[in-house]
Amino acid sequence: MIKEETRRAFHLEDTALLKWRLGGKAHTTKSFLLVAGAIFMILLGIRMMAGAALPQDGGQRMRGPMTPEDQIARMTKQLQLTEEQQAKIKPILEDQHKQMMDLRQDSSMSRQDRFTKFREIRQKSLDKIKPILTADQQQKWHKMQEERRGRRGRPMPN
Repeated sequence: MIKEETRRAFHLEDTALLKWRLGGKAHTTKSFLLVAGAIFMILLGIRMMAGAALPQDGGQRMRGPMTPEDQIARMTKQLQLTEEQQAKIKPILEDQHKQMMDLRQDSSMSRQDRFTKFREIRQKSLDKIKPILTADQQQKWHKMQEERRGRRGRPMPN
C-alpha cells in the first residue's frame, strides 16, 4: 500500500501514515462543517429579520411633523372629506403648522413649557376643525385620535 521509500523517509509505519491521512481529511471535514454552519446561521438570521413585524403604519416612519398637505390627505382618506371641508380645514392646519414651527425655533422656553404650548395650539386647531366635520366624521375622527394616543401610550384627556 505505501511505498517503502515513503515509509522510510517519514519514519512511519502503515498505521501511523493511515492515521495521518485520515486526520487531514477530518480537519477538512470539520472546517467545511464550521463554514457551512456559519453560513446557515447567517441565512437564518436574515430570514428572521425579514419576517420581523413591521410598523403598523404601512412601513412608513414619520420623521418630524406632518405637513398640512399630508394631514389633509390623511383626513380626506380616513374621513372622506369633501372639497369644501378640505378648503376650510387646510388654512387651520397651515396656521397650526406655522405656529408649531415658530415654537420649535424658540429656544427661550423650557421643554415643559414648549410641550404645554404645543398641546394648546393643537387643541385650538382641533376645536376649530370639529364644527366643520359631520357628526359621523366627528365620531370617526375622535376614534382616530383615541387610537393615536393609545399607540403613544398617553391617556385621553377628559
